[in-house]
Parts: sequence; C-alpha cells; structure tokens
Amino acid sequence: MPRITVSKKLRFEVFKRDSFTCQYCGQKAPEVILQCDHIDPVAEGGTNDILNLITSCFDCNSGKGARSLSDQAVLNKQMDQLAELQARREQIEMLIEWRTALEKIKEDTTEKVAEHWSAAVEGRASLTKTGKDKVRKLVKEYGLDLVLRAIPEAIETYGRRSGDEHLLTMESIDHAFSKLGGVCRVLRDSEEKPWLRRAFYVRGILRARLSYVDERLVMHLLEECAKRDVDFDSLDRLAKSTSSWSAYRDVLEQFIESHPVEE
Repeated sequence: MPRITVSKKLRFEVFKRDSFTCQYCGQKAPEVILQCDHIDPVAEGGTNDILNLITSCFDCNSGKGARSLSDQAVLNKQMDQLAELQARREQIEMLIEWRTALEKIKEDTTEKVAEHWSAAVEGRASLTKTGKDKVRKLVKEYGLDLVLRAIPEAIETYGRRSGDEHLLTMESIDHAFSKLGGVCRVLRDSEEKPWLRRAFYVRGILRARLSYVDERLVMHLLEECAKRDVDFDSLDRLAKSTSSWSAYRDVLEQFIESHPVEE
C-alpha cells in the first residue's frame, strides 16, 4: 500500500501530544531526531489518523519495520490520552470555579462599600448600579482600605447641611460622591507628601471665603512653602483672615522669596 506523507502540522500535533518523547525508548528531542510512526503499519492498512500515529526516534523507527505495537501498548497509549484530557477538563473547571469565586468576592466587596456609603450619608442615599460600578473601579485602583477611608473625608469636605434637622443635602451628597476618586488620590499621594492634605485644607478655606482663587497657583505656592518648612497653622490663620486672593498670594510669594531652598 502506498505511503501517505504525514504533514508537518500533523507531525507537530503528534509530537506535542507525546511531549516530544520517543514512546519506545523514552529519549527526547533535541537529543534525538523524532519521527511519526504508525501504530498499525501502513503495509497492513494503517492510516494517518492521529490516533494511529506515535512519536518515535529515528533509531527505533528504523529498526521496527512493519512490526506493530502490542495491543496492550495501544490501549495504554489511549488510556494515557484519556487521562490527560480528563485532567485538562478538571483543571478548566477548577479555573472557572476560581474565577467565579473571585467575581463573587468583588461583588460582595462592592455591596459592603455601598452599605458603608449609605451609612456615612446617614441613610439619605443609596448607590445606583452606576455608582456601584464606580466603587468597583475605585477599589481595584486604590484598594478597599483607602476607599473606606476616603468616604468620610469626601463627606466632611463636600457635604453640606440645611434645614431645621440639619440634614445633608442630596446635592452635596452627589457632589461628595463625584469627588470620591479625587479624595482617594489625595490620600494616596499624601502618604508620599504629608503636607498635601494641609494644603488642600487651606485651599478649601480660601475657596469658601473668597470670590476668586487661582487653585492651581495656590497649590504650587503651598508646595513651595512646604519645601521651606512653613508652619501650616499660620497659613490656615492667614487664609481665614485674608481679604482677597491677591493679598494671600503676595504673602506666600514674599515668604518663598525670602526663604530660598537650601541645595
């Protein structure tokens, strides 16, 4: 019977299945040259079906001729293939189970943060699906602990109360939530720049008291003051008493000019 050439692609699949190891003697590539051998010889009607192909080194294949593997060897090979397929299936199932568990943890975490937010705003509001999606992203970016720390900070900074019952206004609650990511970022950055929170506090005083504040410039000037070990308590008092942004700016610029940073 004429021999049908085994394609390169098929040889590669057989080699991968058999871990690039001769199934007769156990030698591996690249120490030996591997070939595809037929379990049922071509001379006896064997085909190029992948189940009839086995990895053999050149020496084993050359010496075997038209000799068949024993029935037990064929059975063992097929049982090994079935065991490998079963192991792969079980690993895939375990991987899916693991991923599902991780997603469940993320969902549970998001729900807990949502409950924490609702409690922090005194039950005045609950997070929508969009809000929970935002929380999920914030937890992923900043971590759960930092997000939980940022919630009271955001409410304290941006929350406003009104009425006889002195309740948080819905508008300020929405505003505080919109600033939650920024508060997370400030808390994270404050670990590297301890002065940053004090600077934001000073800027908040100015913003609340004055009709105009160059917010970017004031942060730059406060950073320069921090480099010069300024007493931020004095900057707080000045912010509470200054009559205008320009007057406050002039004081900071004079301080910076008169206190050069030591190289």
